[in-house]
Amino acid sequence: MKPYLTLAIALTLGAAPVVPAMAQSARAEAPAAIPAEEMDRIWSALSLTEALDIMQIEGRDMSEDIAADYLPAVPGQGWRSAISRIYDGETMAQMMRDGFAEDLAGADPDPIIDFFESPLGLRIIALETDARRAFLDPDIEEAAREKVRGDNVPEERADLIEEFITANDLVDFNISGAMNTNFAFYKGLANAELFEMSEQEILDRVWNQAGENREDTEEWLRAYLTLAYEPLSNDEIRTYIEFSESEAGRRLNRALFAGFGDLYGQQYRALGLAVANQLMSEEL
Repeated sequence: MKPYLTLAIALTLGAAPVVPAMAQSARAEAPAAIPAEEMDRIWSALSLTEALDIMQIEGRDMSEDIAADYLPAVPGQGWRSAISRIYDGETMAQMMRDGFAEDLAGADPDPIIDFFESPLGLRIIALETDARRAFLDPDIEEAAREKVRGDNVPEERADLIEEFITANDLVDFNISGAMNTNFAFYKGLANAELFEMSEQEILDRVWNQAGENREDTEEWLRAYLTLAYEPLSNDEIRTYIEFSESEAGRRLNRALFAGFGDLYGQQYRALGLAVANQLMSEEL
């Protein structure tokens, strides 16, 4: 699984799993939802529709790898139909938006809109989106990884990238998300007799993958952010870090990961079930 994107486009997911927030008292009022018009502006400023388009491509490509790894025969129409449903663009957008809006409820949308509708904010989003689309080419991704592996990034820029990653908790958020989505995938997969597992066995498998996932996630983030922010000055990156550390930046970051986490969790459980269903149909 690809890491989430970053603050602007929140995406292998190390750390403790995401812990659900404590349930509110039944008498406590839910925070007010951000008005639809302002949510539309945030969605547009962050180019989330384009981000989901990229994730749709990544997901369809990944489904081919999953089929090759788990299915003994060439998958048929049932598999293709399942993948089409899982990566339907409108469905993805609705799932993402529901989780994103729910978590962002009660936040002040004005600082978010002001920053990401500013010339710098719009430029940052465009650079992040372009870099993520460029990473669809494995040769470009590997070249970016090699650059950070070889310490070919100026020290001040490398330090700023690390500061940005820390300010947004990108490693822990991504790894926690990955553990949850991997768990969801195995839960779906366990419906097939060949891969039947108890919940504890699934948890053990997910935790055993955590260390490797952390190393890969850290390298991916450094490579991606270094490529994305190459045209920015150090002062512009510092300005972005300052926003990330603000109340608005923290709320936005959390909400993006909540939305993408909900989306990935449902998709990966559906993928596991699709594999299990395909295996069971082949047995008949």
